[in-house]
Amino acid sequence: MVSLWLWVLSLCNSGMVMVKQKYRVIETITTVDGTLYKDELVAFENKEEDGDWRVKDNMGRIWYVNPKSLTDSPVALSRGS
Repeated sequence: MVSLWLWVLSLCNSGMVMVKQKYRVIETITTVDGTLYKDELVAFENKEEDGDWRVKDNMGRIWYVNPKSLTDSPVALSRGS
């Protein structure tokens, strides 16, 4: 346990920051598990073998979406648009 904390502290002290890439949903996606609405922000988790991306919404729900349904352009990510 102590070695884990030392590793975490070394990451913090090294200036290494883990930031999740954010994307905005371009079109509403509806599944049996719910709806991911247009203009909602999601955080990239990883790329799946079938080409879909695993993303997490602001409620912590996991979604598997086509990357063509997301945008990372700065204008689209700003709160004003």
